[in-house]
Amino acid sequence: MSRKFTWQEVGDNAKNGWIVIGDSVYGPQGFLDSHPGGPAVIRNKAGKDVTRFFYEMGTKQYMKQGHSQNAQDILKSLKIGEIDKNSQPAKWQVDSDQRLVAITSVLLILAIAFLYFYVLRK
Repeated sequence: MSRKFTWQEVGDNAKNGWIVIGDSVYGPQGFLDSHPGGPAVIRNKAGKDVTRFFYEMGTKQYMKQGHSQNAQDILKSLKIGEIDKNSQPAKWQVDSDQRLVAITSVLLILAIAFLYFYVLRK
């Protein structure tokens, strides 16, 4: 059974480069200097949910599909556990684009409801 980590623990270990991808927690300390984009790429995202970033970003030749299969294989070796689904991330730990999508979705639903109730029902 995989060890469970709370978002608080992930945040507390940001200095160690811990990241979350999907439901998994990764400790890439030993890999930082080997990262093709340099250690700053991971350090700048440490303590956060980087799911979208990992699967959408990568070297230019992989830009359309995210990281290479080799990178995904390396990632598997860096897994230290899973995120506790009962814990909630702090605002700084959530991808700001994911928050933007959520806010935009709510606003769109409200706009549709407004149109329905105040414009189309007359």
